[in-house]
Amino acid sequence: MLQKVIVYTALDERDRNLIKTGVQLSVHFGKELCLFHQVSKGYQKENTDEKLKKYQQILHRDYPNLPVTLLVASFLRGKLAAHLADDHEAIIIIAGASEFKRLAVPLQNSPIPFLFVNEQMDSAPDFGKIVFPVDLRRQNRDVLKWILYFGKFYQSEIIAIGANDKQESNRQLVAGHLSALKNMLTRYKVTHKIYRGTLNSLRVHHEGFEAAEQLHAGMLVLLGSSFITLLDLLIGLPEEKIVKKADHFAVLVINPKRETYLVCE
Repeated sequence: MLQKVIVYTALDERDRNLIKTGVQLSVHFGKELCLFHQVSKGYQKENTDEKLKKYQQILHRDYPNLPVTLLVASFLRGKLAAHLADDHEAIIIIAGASEFKRLAVPLQNSPIPFLFVNEQMDSAPDFGKIVFPVDLRRQNRDVLKWILYFGKFYQSEIIAIGANDKQESNRQLVAGHLSALKNMLTRYKVTHKIYRGTLNSLRVHHEGFEAAEQLHAGMLVLLGSSFITLLDLLIGLPEEKIVKKADHFAVLVINPKRETYLVCE
């Protein structure tokens, strides 16, 4: 079974940019594109299947060498991403930014990243430049796998911004992550720049967002929330707020609570 780039479809106009993004990633990564629609009981099977097949026909016409499959399922919300990864060889899920709240629980249990794309963008994101804010958490090492993947297969330029913590032990953790990133990208000849930021580990994602806007980046990479408080549930997760504000670039969110699955090259 081929590994798949999954597009989480809504079966309306919002899908257009998501599918374009899915095509880009599938072609560059050499993976199968899978158009997925999550359903509930009592859904209209004929209408759903007809819309997905129409998408598939258009893609077969425009990209005859790209394998495109369809999947309609009713997964339990918390296990959605795990089912897609374990049972259907998904490596990444592309979803609309407007779907973040609906997908927050699947993301918190996911072994694969979610790529959130603003459905209102004029075109699919250009992944030529990627911004990665680095905090002190050890799970940043899992994110490096995806940073390298884009660098190798998309020839992306990586801009990393390290948190500027006051405590020396925290500074050393951040420095270790940045050193590992630099060594890896240098080894594989991936273009990169690494900066020390001005904000600490709790706020460096804000600095990353601002950098992505100023540099006209195509993607911001975030390590998701490790702990979710009642306040987060009331006012929204930090990554949710960033996804909602990201009008001109995509946001790749990686779950820190599970080890990220490797991508077969």
